[in-house]
Amino acid sequence: MSATQIPTACEASDLGDAVGRIAAFAALSLHESFPHLDLEGLVETFTRASAVEFIGRRYVAAIEGGKAPGEAAGEAGTALLHAWADARLEARAQLGKAI
Repeated sequence: MSATQIPTACEASDLGDAVGRIAAFAALSLHESFPHLDLEGLVETFTRASAVEFIGRRYVAAIEGGKAPGEAAGEAGTALLHAWADARLEARAQLGKAI
């Protein structure tokens, strides 16, 4: 399935399952590593439309690049965590400028 193709029902289901698992594992991993981070808040953040689209695009691109599903999921999850961390750092920097 390429980014411009309409997925079959099975492909859409598989993609939805993969995206959901990536979001869940990312939230759990952060919460386990940093227990002060609210798990429900992380899940909410990683299941927003923008995050789901981000994960899906990264996952499909990795699959199209020849990665196995597990490797593609790992790449998408890693990219999600990096984007999340960068956004938090930027927000903190902006907050510091406002004070």
